[in-house]
Amino acid sequence: MIYYIFRDQIFTVFLSMTHLSAVTFPSKIYDYVGGERGDFKIYELNKGKSLVYEVKRKGIDKNFIVFQKGGKYHFNLKYDESMSNKDIEIKQARRCELFSLLKKEKDYKLFECPRSLLVVNTSVKNLNVNGFVVKKSKYISKGPPVWIDQKLVYLKGQLL
Repeated sequence: MIYYIFRDQIFTVFLSMTHLSAVTFPSKIYDYVGGERGDFKIYELNKGKSLVYEVKRKGIDKNFIVFQKGGKYHFNLKYDESMSNKDIEIKQARRCELFSLLKKEKDYKLFECPRSLLVVNTSVKNLNVNGFVVKKSKYISKGPPVWIDQKLVYLKGQLL
């Protein structure tokens, strides 16, 4: 699965004890930090561009940072068998003007672009979208799960 990520946004990678999870970044990883000893084992592969996680215990919910020459990615590693990811390729998200409507609800509209999603708030109250407060509209990363006001609406590239 391809995750198009804006560098200012935090995304979640779901892990499983039944399979390894690989995350491949656009360039070489220089360093990383997160989790605790005993949470998982990490393998560095693909000439330093991929991290493979082998889960050692259930209940993991940790922050993780990957450092690259051009910046860093912040994300959460969370144990969840039902939502687990196997292979993720990280690419840079982009704002766009070519979008199509994915979902229309009373409080918001969700649009899809080739490399991002656009959330438009149609209510008078603020929306909570993946931890961001959205007053009018916001481009968000495409690929990772999307929660709007604590309701999961987008998972593995599909509307729920």
